[in-house]
Amino acid sequence: MKKREFQKKATAELLKRLAAVCAELGENPNITVSSKFHSSYFKLRNNYNLMQISVKQTGELSYQLTDMLGSTGGKQIYYEYRENDDFTRIIEKFCGDFARFYKDFLLSGTLHDFCDIKLSYGEDAGAGLEEYESCIRSGCL
Repeated sequence: MKKREFQKKATAELLKRLAAVCAELGENPNITVSSKFHSSYFKLRNNYNLMQISVKQTGELSYQLTDMLGSTGGKQIYYEYRENDDFTRIIEKFCGDFARFYKDFLLSGTLHDFCDIKLSYGEDAGAGLEEYESCIRSGCL
């Protein structure tokens, strides 16, 4: 599969997953999806916090988190696609990880102090989200 085709499939699947999270929670959040220069960008806002996800034609999947105070963890690369990779597994994990993270984001309403969450294809999302999710459960956010 070519990188451009990978970008299209990853974008379409991520949009479906995010919509499913919104339907499950009964939320109507602020989501902006745009394409520019053969790249797709998701801007997910909640209570002055922002999660930006980029799916680029180059095969790069990345994200950036910004909290209500303007603190940011900087751009984090989730994965860089190569043409011989198993695209179905990559897209499935990418969309699953970000659907889970987005659900947490909507439930907590904030990213304050958690802009350094690290997610990547090679890592278990549970490890990256464990502290954030335990904080949500305990009501500290």
